[in-house]
Amino acid sequence: MHQARAAVVAEIETELVTVVASAVQAVRNAIPVYRNLHGPQLADVEAIAYWSLRRLMTLWAGGDPAIDERDHSRFRAIGAARAADGRPLADVLRAYRVASSVFVRHVATEYLDALDPPDIADLSLGVLDAIDAISEEIIGAYIVAREQLTSNRAQAHALLLDDLLAGRHNSPGAVADRARELDLELPSHPNLLVVEPTSVARSLTDDTVESLVLALGLAPPDRTTPSTQRSHLCTRREQRAILLLPSEIGRAHVDVASRATGVRGCLVERSTIAGVSSAWRLASEALDTAPDHAFDDRAVLDTGDGQLLALLTARPTADTSEVVRTVLGSLTEAANAHILEGLSAFIATGTATAAATQLHVHPQTLRYRLRRAQELTGRDPRSAWHRLALDTALQLRQLG
Repeated sequence: MHQARAAVVAEIETELVTVVASAVQAVRNAIPVYRNLHGPQLADVEAIAYWSLRRLMTLWAGGDPAIDERDHSRFRAIGAARAADGRPLADVLRAYRVASSVFVRHVATEYLDALDPPDIADLSLGVLDAIDAISEEIIGAYIVAREQLTSNRAQAHALLLDDLLAGRHNSPGAVADRARELDLELPSHPNLLVVEPTSVARSLTDDTVESLVLALGLAPPDRTTPSTQRSHLCTRREQRAILLLPSEIGRAHVDVASRATGVRGCLVERSTIAGVSSAWRLASEALDTAPDHAFDDRAVLDTGDGQLLALLTARPTADTSEVVRTVLGSLTEAANAHILEGLSAFIATGTATAAATQLHVHPQTLRYRLRRAQELTGRDPRSAWHRLALDTALQLRQLG
C-alpha cells in the first residue's frame, strides 16, 4: 500500500459524489447518445461510474494495476447489456475514456502537492491498461450479444420495441443503426396500438395477436417478408399486445381489425420514435381506467381518450392543451367556427331544436353541423362518453 496514494484515495472518497457527477456530465457533453439519458438509464451510468472509479482507486493505491477476473466478468456483462439496449459500441468505449480523463485530471490538479511524479505516472498508465482490458472485454461481449440478438429476427424485433417502450433509446442514430441491422424500415411518426381481450375471462393468445396483425395487412413476427415491407414491430406485456404501426394504418382500419379478432385497445397516432415510451404509458393507462361505455360504439380508443383519462385520473402527465387539441381536432380551425358553435350549443342545451333556437338557425342546419362535427372528430355528441370528452375539451378551450 502506497501511503500517499491511500491518503489521496481517502480524500477523494469523501468527494466522490462530485467527481462522479463531473465525469457523467463530461460524458453527456462529449457524446450525443448520452445527452438525453434519464431515469434508470442515467442511474445505471452513474452506478457504473462509481464502481469503475472506486475500483481504479483501489488498484492504484495498492500498486497493483491488473484487473481481476471479477472485473473482466463485470465488463463482459456491461458489453452485453449495451448490445441489448442498442447503444453504439464506439460511444460506450469513448465514455470510459472521457470519464477516466476527468478522474486523472482531478487527481493531478487537486492533489499534486501530496503526490510524487511516479504516482501520477502510475495512475495514468493504470488507466490506459484498464481501458485496454475493458475495451477487449466489452467489444467481445458486445459482438457476441449482437449476433445472438439478430440471429432470431422475431425476438430481436420484439426486444427493440421493448427497449423503445422502456425509453432505453434516446438517440435517433442509435435506433436507425439497430433498425438497419434488423432489416427494418421504421416510420418516423408511427402509430402505437395497445390491445387486450374484450373480456377479463378471455386470454390474449399468440394466435389472436397473429390474427390481428394479419387483419391489419401486416406480416406476423415469425413470417419471412422482404425488408422493404417490414415497418412494424410487435411485443407482449402479459394480457396486452403492443404494436408499432406505420402511420397510414389509422383508427378506422385498426377498429375494424380489432372487432374482427375480439380485442379492444387504444391507438396513439403519429408519435415519434423518441416518444414511443410516453405513447405506451398513455395508451396503457387509458385501458386501465376507461369505463366500459367508452367502448360502446367502437373497439379502439384514441389519443383524445387517453388525454382525457389522464386528466380525469389526475395523472402528472395530464395536459389540458392536449385534451383540447386531440379531442376537438380541426374544429378549432377558423373555417369550422360555425360547426364548433353548433356543437357547443347542442351540448349546452341538450337538444338540436333548443340549440337551433339559441343560434337562430333552422333545426336541420344545426343537425348538419352536428353530423360534420362527428365526421371531423370521430365523436357522436349523443353518446355519453363522447359528449363528456367534447364538453370537457370545449370548457378547457374557453378557460384557456
